Amino acid sequence: MGSILMPLSAVAAPKYHFDEEIAEAKKNHDNKKLGTVLLARATVFFNNGMADSILLHVPEDLQTLGEIEQWDAYYDIWSHLINTLIYYSNSKNKALREVQAMFEDAKKRNNEKGMGIAYYMMGNVYLNMNELDESANAYKKGLENMRKISPLPIIITELYSYYGDVLNEQKRFKELDELTVGWKEDVQKLIMENMNRSEAQREIMWFYYNIACIQAAIGLEDFSRAQRFLDDAYRFVHSEDDYLSATWLTTAAQLRLKQGRYMEALYLNTRRMSLVTPDEDKAIYLSVALQRTDILSGLHRYEELSNLYQRMYFLKDSLNSADTKNQLAEMNSILHVDELEREQERLKMEQEREQFRSMLIIGGLILVAMVAFIVFRTIAARRLKKAHDQLQETHEELLTAYDQLEETTTAKERIESDLRIARNIQMGMVPRHFPERPDLDLYGSMTPAKEVGGDLYGYYLAEHPGEEGKSDKLYFCLGDVSGKGVPASLFMAQATRLFCTLAAQEMMPAEIATRINNALSGEDNETGMFVTMFLGLLDLETGHLDFCNAGHNPPVLLRDGKPEFVEMIPNAPVGIIPELDYEGEEIADITNCPLFVYTDGLNEAENRQQEQFSDERLLELMEQVPFESCQQTVEMLREEVEKHRDGAEPNDDLTMLCVKFIKENHN
Repeated sequence: MGSILMPLSAVAAPKYHFDEEIAEAKKNHDNKKLGTVLLARATVFFNNGMADSILLHVPEDLQTLGEIEQWDAYYDIWSHLINTLIYYSNSKNKALREVQAMFEDAKKRNNEKGMGIAYYMMGNVYLNMNELDESANAYKKGLENMRKISPLPIIITELYSYYGDVLNEQKRFKELDELTVGWKEDVQKLIMENMNRSEAQREIMWFYYNIACIQAAIGLEDFSRAQRFLDDAYRFVHSEDDYLSATWLTTAAQLRLKQGRYMEALYLNTRRMSLVTPDEDKAIYLSVALQRTDILSGLHRYEELSNLYQRMYFLKDSLNSADTKNQLAEMNSILHVDELEREQERLKMEQEREQFRSMLIIGGLILVAMVAFIVFRTIAARRLKKAHDQLQETHEELLTAYDQLEETTTAKERIESDLRIARNIQMGMVPRHFPERPDLDLYGSMTPAKEVGGDLYGYYLAEHPGEEGKSDKLYFCLGDVSGKGVPASLFMAQATRLFCTLAAQEMMPAEIATRINNALSGEDNETGMFVTMFLGLLDLETGHLDFCNAGHNPPVLLRDGKPEFVEMIPNAPVGIIPELDYEGEEIADITNCPLFVYTDGLNEAENRQQEQFSDERLLELMEQVPFESCQQTVEMLREEVEKHRDGAEPNDDLTMLCVKFIKENHN
C-alpha cells in the first residue's frame, strides 16, 4: 500500500500522568475530562505498540465510558482495540466480531460516528486480508456516515487517507480524483470548526490530501498537476527521516519514474531505502525495492536488477512461506481435503518456485550473453578467443536451464490437467437446468476467472401438490467466496452443500444463513475465509419474498421497467463471526417484477484502462434493454461485460441469477 497513516490523535494527545488525571476526573465527576484522559491513554498505548495494555485496559474503559455516556471517546477507544487485534495480535476473526458488535451498538444508539468508525474498522480488516474491493466499499460507507456529523470528527481524515490508498492500489484514479474534491472541503471545514487545532494536525491533514492528489494526477498522467501538489506536500516535511518524509520520497520517485526521469527517480528511491531495512520491516522494504526494479529496468541496469530480484525473492519467500504452509494445512483440515489434493497444492507451490528460479537463471545467463556481446564488439581481436570461450560456456549453461524449464513445464501441464477436471466437477455443482413452469422464470450462470472459482449459486423448489394450506416455494442463493482458485472453490463447495441441505428442510433464509455461518466459522477458521451470500425464499402463490443478505451486493429489482437496488440490512458475511444471529427481511410482493442477483465480477469488471463496469452502467442497461426473459437478461449482461473488458483478463468470477414470478391479471 502507499502511505502509513499515523492517527492525528497521536499528534494531538497531551502528555498525561494518567493515573492521577483519571483519579482527579472521577473525584470531580468531570465526565468530559475523564473521557479525554482515557482516550489519550489508549492512544499512547496504541501508538507505542503496547498491545497488552490495550487488551487489559480498554474493555474496562469502554464500560466506564458507556456508563457516563461519553460516546465520542467510547467509539474512538473501541477502534484502538480493533486495530490492535488487526495489526499487533493478528486476530482478524476477533477483530471482525468486535466490528460487528460496534456496528450493532452504534446502530442501536443511532450514532452516526459509531457506525462510521465500524465501517472504517471493517475496511481495515479487509485491507489486512488483501480484500481490496470489500475494503474500499467499507471505507466508502464509513465516509457516508461520518459526513453526516456536525461538527466533523477528526478521524474522518484517517478514513480518507486509507480509502485513497486503496483506490490508488486498485488503479481507480478517476474515483480517487473525485474523492479529493470532498476531501478538501472536509479538511477546510475541520479547520474552520476547530480554530484551536494544532499546526501539526493541520499540516498532516493537508499533507495526506496532497499525496492523494499526486497519486490521482500520476494515474491520469497529468504530470504538471502532480508536480504542483508534490511541491505543496513538501512544505509539510520538516525532517528527513520521519514518516512524512518516507511517504513523500516514495511518491516523488513514482512521479519521476512515470515521467521517464529515471536517474532522479533512482536518487529519490535510494533516499527512501535508507530509511528502512529488511530487519526492521520486510514488507515495507519489499514495497520500496519493487519500485526500484522498475527504475533499474528503465535505466537498463540489468545486472543490478538481477541481483535485486534475487534478494527480493528470498525475502518474500521467507516472509510468506510459514503463513502459506499454515493456511494450506488449516484449509485442508477444515474442508477434509484428501491426500491427492494436498499433493497437487504442494506440486503447484514447487512448480511456481522452480519457474521463478529458472527465470532467474535464464535472465542471468542472458545478461552474461549481453555482456559478452558487448565485449565482442569493443575488445580488440587479440581477446576474441577468450570471449568465444565465455559464450560457449554460457550456451551450455543455457541449454541446462532450458532442460530444467522443460521439466517444470511438464509438471505445470499435469497440474493444469487436474485443474481442468476440477473445473468440470465444480461446474457440475451449479444448476444448468431450471424449472419449466408457466408461473416461474429462473436462469443463472457462473463464469470463473481462473480454472476454478469461488462464486456459487443454487436453488431448491419445494413443491406441495395437493397439500391444503401449503403453496410451492422457491429457495435460491448466490454467493462470492473471499479469494480465488482452489481454496475458494473448496469453500464454495461446502457452502453450496449446506444451502441445499438446509433449504430442503424449508427453513427461513435468515436461519439458513445462521446455520451455514455456524458450520463455516469459529476459532478454527484462522485463514479468514468467508462468503458473502444473498438467500431468498419466494412464495409461488402470493409473490411474497423473504430474504437475508449476508454482506453481499444489493440485488436489482425491476418494477415497471425501472431498475432499483434493494435496500438491505448490513449483515456480516458468512464464516466470520460464530454464533451470529442473521436478520431476515421481506418484500410483500414481487409478482411480475424480475429480481437480478449478481457477484462483483459484474459491476467491478475492468477493461484495459482499469475502468470498472460500475453500478450505474448496470442500472442503465437494465432500463434501456427491455426485459424479455431471465435468460435474455443474464446473457445480455454477460455480453456487455465482455465488450467492456475489450480483451482484458477477467479480474474476478462472474455469476448472475435472475428470477421472476409470473401471474396474469395481477394488480
